[in-house]
Amino acid sequence: MMQIVPILVLAVAGIEGCNGFSPPQPRESALVPRLTLDEYLSSPVYKTPVLIRDIVSPESIESLADRLMNILGEEEVQMQRKIKDEDDGCRTTEIYDIPLQDSIEYMMDSSHHDACFAFCEGLLPGSIPGSSKLSEKLEDIREKPFSDQENWFDYFPPIIKPTDAIILAGAGATSTLHRDPFEWTGTSLCLEGTKIWRFIIPPPESKGGISVVDEALRSYRLDSIAWEDEEENSSDEPLILSAGWQSDMTLYDDINGHFPSAFEWMTKEEEDKDKFQREIEDVGMDVSRLRPSTDALDALDQIAEANDSNDRSSASPFVTAIQQTGDLLLIPAHCWHQTYAPVPSIAVASQRCGAHIDGAYVIKHVLDVANCDKEKLPAILKCSNYEEGLGEEVVSRLIEYATMPIPTVP
Repeated sequence: MMQIVPILVLAVAGIEGCNGFSPPQPRESALVPRLTLDEYLSSPVYKTPVLIRDIVSPESIESLADRLMNILGEEEVQMQRKIKDEDDGCRTTEIYDIPLQDSIEYMMDSSHHDACFAFCEGLLPGSIPGSSKLSEKLEDIREKPFSDQENWFDYFPPIIKPTDAIILAGAGATSTLHRDPFEWTGTSLCLEGTKIWRFIIPPPESKGGISVVDEALRSYRLDSIAWEDEEENSSDEPLILSAGWQSDMTLYDDINGHFPSAFEWMTKEEEDKDKFQREIEDVGMDVSRLRPSTDALDALDQIAEANDSNDRSSASPFVTAIQQTGDLLLIPAHCWHQTYAPVPSIAVASQRCGAHIDGAYVIKHVLDVANCDKEKLPAILKCSNYEEGLGEEVVSRLIEYATMPIPTVP
């Protein structure tokens, strides 16, 4: 393996510090439905996560994964390596600059206590020859569930248009626990491997809605999209138009001694794919085998209490999705989530803003983050629901209004 000098080392001690972990009582968790594309189109699901399996043929998915590495493999990315001391539970994070293709070797050597992860934005679409066509092909695939529906992000100016992210995860790697900026519909297309997802579904608005989850997880905001004045001599600070939510808690703090290694999981899949599917679903839903942190379990109890569950010891603390190669995952707005990699994986994350599903959410999000005066809103930005065909006009008026200079008081 090539030698790499870490450019940043961070020592991390969470709320639990380095004092170990008290195993929680097992709970049951629900499973995200895994549908064919035809099943989804016959009865679309918008408010909860859903998996669309085998969105294209295995041959097409394999070809896409190969093309991605052939086109972008030499591009430099940042890779995280998270090391957990098995004795005291302390974590250290190292960050490396490394070519995308070289990160694969690290992903293959990854484990729960020494895990590698790369979240790569700005490569798709990009200036590298072939990347635009690859991006278009990926877009065609993830838009299959939304035929004849606009994606309002197509009308966003390039400087603030959300970009795709290539996500590489070695065994044992986790994403952050977060919910997405813009309050869009998120998508994830798995090109290789298997990913475990856990989603925290918010209570209904009558019981506090998403704010209950935000508070229970002690969330904080992270700016994601900013508008900068194009005038050379402008001294104005960039205007923030979008911000996501993140928590320092984790739904995957530890594993028990019977948790299979990546090699064991891959062997199980080769020997009996159906049995592998059942076993990994069981593990993904079982908090005694793949354990959240104690503070996350406390937060899940608070959320269950808001839902007035009569028996919170057995209530579902989250819903679980097992995403496999060729699966397209749809993630609705207001849905906290975190991933875990039982085996190495490659996926492409993206987002869309549909008129009916996301339009009003995205408009409100931009206006709130940009701190706009809502009393003077144009009528077209006040709708609670939008019809197809208005996207370009709505986005134009939204950007114009959100970036309008604030009048100075004499």
